[in-house]
Amino acid sequence: MHKIVFRLSIVFLILSVLPKTSAAQSRQVNKTVANRQAQLHKQDELKKQKSEEAMESRRQKHIDIQTKAVQKRMKKSKKKSKRINDNRKEFFLSRWFIN
Repeated sequence: MHKIVFRLSIVFLILSVLPKTSAAQSRQVNKTVANRQAQLHKQDELKKQKSEEAMESRRQKHIDIQTKAVQKRMKKSKKKSKRINDNRKEFFLSRWFIN
């Protein structure tokens, strides 16, 4: 009888300890997965930011190459396209008398 009680107590002890250790391991795995995902997200943000900066520098270089007259024309056409895309009409006096 003493052996059976001893074996049952050992089994009970082992069963009571196992779920705690497995839960701790899963939390640790979840932490590492979350940390890795955060790290990948940061890397993606840095890549995106660098590509935007490179695009802006290339655009600025393109503008700097142009002559003064071309820059004025580009600025005027940019304003006109912005107005068209915003669905706004031209100033009423220019519509009435200039066209």
